[in-house]
Amino acid sequence: MPIVRDIKKCDSKKTIIIDIGEKNELKISKRVKTPTVEIVHEEEQKPSSPGGFAGFWAFGLAAFLVVFVFNMMNIGSQLFGVASDVEANAFQGVYSFVEGGKDAIDSNYGSAIGNFESASSAFDKAKKDLWFLGGQVNLGVKEDIGGSALAILEAGKYLSGGASDFSQGISGMQEIPILFLERNALKNVEVSGESLTEKLKSSLELFDSALVDVVEAKKLLGNASSSILPAKFRENYDTVTKRLDDLVVVLNELKERVPAIMNMLGDRYPHRYMVLFQNNTESRPTGGFIGSFLIVDVNDGYITKADFHDVYDFDGQLNEHIPAPEEISELTTNWRLRDSNYSPDFEVSAKKAMWFLEKEGGPGVDTVIAINQSLLADLLAITGPIEIEGLDAPLSSTNYNTVLTYIVESKLEGETTPKKVLDRVIPAMQEKLTDEALFKNILAVIQKEVKHKNILAYSKNIHTQKFFEEVGVSGKITQTPADEDYFTLNAINIGGNKSDLYMNTSIIHETFIQKDGTVSDVASIKREHTWNPNVILTWRDQLNPFGYSDLPDWLQNILGRGNNKSVMKVFVPAGSELTDVIGIEKDQVTVGFDELLNKTYFYFTVEVAPQSESQITLTYALPFKLDLGTADEYRLTVQKQPGAIRDVRFTKRINSDPRVVNFRTYPEEIIYTEGDVIQYETTLIEDQHFASLWGS
Repeated sequence: MPIVRDIKKCDSKKTIIIDIGEKNELKISKRVKTPTVEIVHEEEQKPSSPGGFAGFWAFGLAAFLVVFVFNMMNIGSQLFGVASDVEANAFQGVYSFVEGGKDAIDSNYGSAIGNFESASSAFDKAKKDLWFLGGQVNLGVKEDIGGSALAILEAGKYLSGGASDFSQGISGMQEIPILFLERNALKNVEVSGESLTEKLKSSLELFDSALVDVVEAKKLLGNASSSILPAKFRENYDTVTKRLDDLVVVLNELKERVPAIMNMLGDRYPHRYMVLFQNNTESRPTGGFIGSFLIVDVNDGYITKADFHDVYDFDGQLNEHIPAPEEISELTTNWRLRDSNYSPDFEVSAKKAMWFLEKEGGPGVDTVIAINQSLLADLLAITGPIEIEGLDAPLSSTNYNTVLTYIVESKLEGETTPKKVLDRVIPAMQEKLTDEALFKNILAVIQKEVKHKNILAYSKNIHTQKFFEEVGVSGKITQTPADEDYFTLNAINIGGNKSDLYMNTSIIHETFIQKDGTVSDVASIKREHTWNPNVILTWRDQLNPFGYSDLPDWLQNILGRGNNKSVMKVFVPAGSELTDVIGIEKDQVTVGFDELLNKTYFYFTVEVAPQSESQITLTYALPFKLDLGTADEYRLTVQKQPGAIRDVRFTKRINSDPRVVNFRTYPEEIIYTEGDVIQYETTLIEDQHFASLWGS
């Protein structure tokens, strides 16, 4: 009996197919999205953490049940004398609780705390109105109606108190990045004030208190009987008790994250960061070319040191010859820090950057953060144009890349100090970003850029690294099971120019499933160089206000007019076999295996001139087969290259033998082309997961 997973969950446990219906039921169109397949879980799955503040609605649902307890109580005439008051207080408790949940979801924590406290008081008053039940009930006996009523009311009070503590704790935590930004302008590194780590510890205490309340509410609801509720609410009651397990998971996860954040803020010991600035108009596996970096020390929530360095200042200190990896050997034969981001897995690249920094005479660091230059565009859109000392016009979100590239490449600020202008740009940006009115917008941009992989981080500290992985900033290559498909395309610009700003990429990933379960892929990769002569007019419009009129051909080539020459490295499941290549000769494609990533890769060089395109198609056999005797799943994980400036269009297609039936596909927003080929199109702005269930 075949075992499959829930196709919507990339990390779900295996499930067993127990029934696929009669033989004639399998004669269904591939277009049928709901299969005649019944799936039961082989083992209970771990509770999943509610996204964002969805957990508050579990609290709210539990509180809402309190209202309906009184309709089913039958304990004598004394109850009817106070029922209206009790029900009114219960309704008030529910109303306040739900309003508090809405406030929390909107991050309006001050109002949320007030509403949760009102809910707690209302539930408490409702419970006191039933004081006379004290000698007549046994809260430990589920069949006792009065006991169930009191238990549910008491649970509502605990839930309200826990939600209030939770809101206060989250509110305190959310203040920390704002306070960190506010107090750490580079020009004020000596400032002192309230310890941010102590503030974080206060939030941790509130989470502990909330956890105690949730556990107590769970126990009380477990001792109450849902039989006193109307039938239509009993299912909700059971859902609530299960969701409380989820809330316990959420609170424990928050508690686990606090030590990681405290470490990052330099609680017990100062924390040293290496912040890499990557120019993603010149692509590299983790984003862009490393041109400069900061060494930053943080102690108890305050930046105590921030030194800016040109990467060439350190690279020039190393006289030892270090051979470069084969795929970047056209960039350099002597490996240095500037090319340390050679692996698409950021942990691998960050460790190499740490190694090179110490090898070249720099300090040891605890954490490496990579920031792609395109982040500046979003930040400048928030701050508005910024005046920079020595420049005739302000930098803006539309001109900064052209202007800074012009200054650096033309060496306007000195032959040996071409990036000196950045010594003034960074403090000016820092000063603008500490405007309190902009904090919420800044944090929203950072969240977006994390999602789009323009900010990556790695730490030696195991708690901090786990935190990075959980929040999606680790930039790790996914380790997929041996029976799953995988694809990521890495472009490495070896042409020495900034032409990636004008490169469009589209990928068609087509899978073929045969009757015997054999699976093969065909990946077509098209690269289009969109630069055209009109871009020169745009450059001049951007440069003229600064007094820069000379735009020689060699500088135009660097800015993006030149050919885009890139090594394309395609990572696929370990053991995949390349069978055919179209667009270049097969012997021009190198097949290798990355032991650190446990992935087979194909790499080749593509050069594309302006206003032209190139397409390479790779066909390869996958190292696994599907068991189509009853049903089996095909799964694909697609990872986006960090720092990709232009949108990458990704089309997924699945072809199958006519005798192979598709039961279900995820995502469900698919179309069927001629011949019932499954097709899904998307813009690859984040990692994607595809899955489908097949049988014969």
